[in-house]
Amino acid sequence: MTDRDSRVGLRQGIRELVEEERLDDAQLARLRALVDGRPDRPSRRRWLGAAAALGGVAATGYLATTLTGRADNAQRMAEEIAYNHLALAPLDFVSTNLDSLRDAFAVLGFRLLDAQALEDVPGTLMGGRFCSVASVPAALLRYRSETGVTTVYQARHDRRLHRGTADMDAGAPGVLRRARGVEVCLCHSQGVLLAQAYAITGTAS
Repeated sequence: MTDRDSRVGLRQGIRELVEEERLDDAQLARLRALVDGRPDRPSRRRWLGAAAALGGVAATGYLATTLTGRADNAQRMAEEIAYNHLALAPLDFVSTNLDSLRDAFAVLGFRLLDAQALEDVPGTLMGGRFCSVASVPAALLRYRSETGVTTVYQARHDRRLHRGTADMDAGAPGVLRRARGVEVCLCHSQGVLLAQAYAITGTAS
C-alpha cells in the first residue's frame, strides 16, 4: 500500500466514524486501530489519540450527568464546554487562516462556519483542536484578544443531543449559561452547532 493509499484509507475510516455522530466504545476502538496502523505519521497519531480519548471521557461524563443531574441540557453542555475552555489544551492545528482549518476539520463531515462574522467573536484566530460536545465530534477554535481567550465549538447539530440551543436561522437569540466562571452562548445555524465560551468579566480565563 502506498503512503497516498494509506492516507486515503485513514481519512475514509475517520469519516465513517464521525458520520455516526456518537462515539461508542467499539467506534473508539476502531479509531485507535486506525491510529495504530499509521506509525509513520506521529503527529496525526497524537491528535487522533487525543480525539479518541476526549470522545470517551466526554461520552462517559455526559451520560453520568444525564442520569444523575438535574440541570437542563443546555447547562450540561455549558459545563462540558467551560471545562474544555479553561483547560487550554494544546492545539492540533496552529493557523490564523479559517480556510486552512476548514480543510483540516473536513473529516468531521461539515464546513466550519465563520463565527467572527456570525457572532462577532473578538480577537485573532489562533488555531483549533478536535474535541466533542455532548459526545458529538467537534472542532474547538481558539481566539485571542486583549480581553482574553474565546473558544468556539462547532459540530454537526443533533436535535436531540444538542437540544436547548437557539436557532439562529429563525432569528432566536443565543441561549446563555454560566459554568465554572465562564459564560457560554449556545446556538445553531445551517445545521451546525455553535457554542462560544469566554470568561465572565472579573474572573480568570
